[in-house]
Amino acid sequence: MVTLWRGLARAFAVLPWGWLRAAGAVIGWIAGSLLRIRRAQVEAALRSSGIPAPAPNARAMYRSLGTSAAEFLWLVGRGADARRHARVDERSRALLAAALSRGCGVVLAASHTANWDMAACAMAATLKAWGAGPFLVVTKRLRARGLDRFWQEARAARGVSLAGAGDAMARVRAVLGSGGAVAMMIDQVPALPRHAVRGVVLGRPAWIDRSPATVAARHRAPLLVTAGRRDREGEHHLAVLAVFEPPKRAGRAWIDATTFAASAALDEFVRAHPDQWLWLHRRWRAPLPERRSPRLEARIGSP
Repeated sequence: MVTLWRGLARAFAVLPWGWLRAAGAVIGWIAGSLLRIRRAQVEAALRSSGIPAPAPNARAMYRSLGTSAAEFLWLVGRGADARRHARVDERSRALLAAALSRGCGVVLAASHTANWDMAACAMAATLKAWGAGPFLVVTKRLRARGLDRFWQEARAARGVSLAGAGDAMARVRAVLGSGGAVAMMIDQVPALPRHAVRGVVLGRPAWIDRSPATVAARHRAPLLVTAGRRDREGEHHLAVLAVFEPPKRAGRAWIDATTFAASAALDEFVRAHPDQWLWLHRRWRAPLPERRSPRLEARIGSP
């Protein structure tokens, strides 16, 4: 299976960068219109969140997702530097540099916006160029083992380390201690209820992961909310949406308030760029251990 993905990467590598959006549009049409993978769920989520034109935005999201797949295969096949097509804007570079200068590392409340894999590779290259510490992404492993291995190897070759739930905290501590950056997704359902706080996401009751704010508080590291978008020319713009500095004694009140504020910052971005976010997630369900309780499901508004 890994050999298959490497072959696909070599095939996409022969395409000019400008052609990848057309290839991505075909991939997106197959996934969203022909196979209709979670298409009804995507449109329902857009509609219930008050996003106008759910159907066109759904089509645009699938195109974006297909383009992201084509771009990542192209990146791997060419061995290219992700910074050629994914750049941190000037304001965000200044905010990131200022946060790193504190010497405690930084925690990035990241999101599934635009091409998050290319964003991670570009961020890792940027930190390396600055002489900062390593870049670690705390994420779930993919169920398809061959794809997971290909994905991990491709990211690792570009300076992105991945950590699963089992060894995450020890590695987070090491990376922040060396002045690096740790990215933790803020736009997924938390794995466990104890990692979550109930709030509102895109106008609907939801569980929000407070792990990024908890890690920032524990290590006294700045928390930066980040997101990316693809422009009409296919170039990626990475931005810091908000910065939160933990006080010396950041307790549960700070963690919860920061979690709500970070989620609100991402909400604003998603409403401005609805086609750039991964609406495929079942974002408004309860954490898995609690899904068996109909009463709790009703209380948090799960679909």
